Amino acid sequence: MGSHSKFIQRIGHMIFRITQKLAKKIKVVLPAAMPPHDNPFLDWTANLFMVSRWQCILLTNSHCLYSVVMLGKGVSNEQVFVKQSMTVLRDYMASDGLLRLYDAHIAPYADQATCCKAGNRRVLGSMNDLIFQAKCYFLEMCLPIELVSMRLNETPLSMLEHHNSKLSLQALAGEREI
Repeated sequence: MGSHSKFIQRIGHMIFRITQKLAKKIKVVLPAAMPPHDNPFLDWTANLFMVSRWQCILLTNSHCLYSVVMLGKGVSNEQVFVKQSMTVLRDYMASDGLLRLYDAHIAPYADQATCCKAGNRRVLGSMNDLIFQAKCYFLEMCLPIELVSMRLNETPLSMLEHHNSKLSLQALAGEREI
């Protein structure tokens, strides 16, 4: 990881770690995975998955696994992906009572993003578990997309020592101890 990735981390760009499946959808050639961002609020991993005939994208914070599910329809290139991701993340965090965290830690960098390959197997493994749960919530319980995200963020995860991702996100901001 050369000076480019160090420069990005110093100036505060968001990093979106994208799976190959999502990269193919948005027609982007990804550089190698970058090291973890210095600011955990600016490091996110995204994966494309199908629910029946719907394309969905799971956007997950690479450090605390806080996640939102968004529809993949219309997400056709990198710029649309970044813009839609930031809009959905802001809207969901507002409805989850965490808008102050978005405004303080993410919004100042929302228009500065870099995409790279997803590489952390622990994060991808946890995301696969979350995708399985999301599919169950959609197909078996017929929950709307916002409630699916809420349920995912309330789920205790082994990677977080059985805490949930919402509490872990609040702990990152120093608002809560876990």
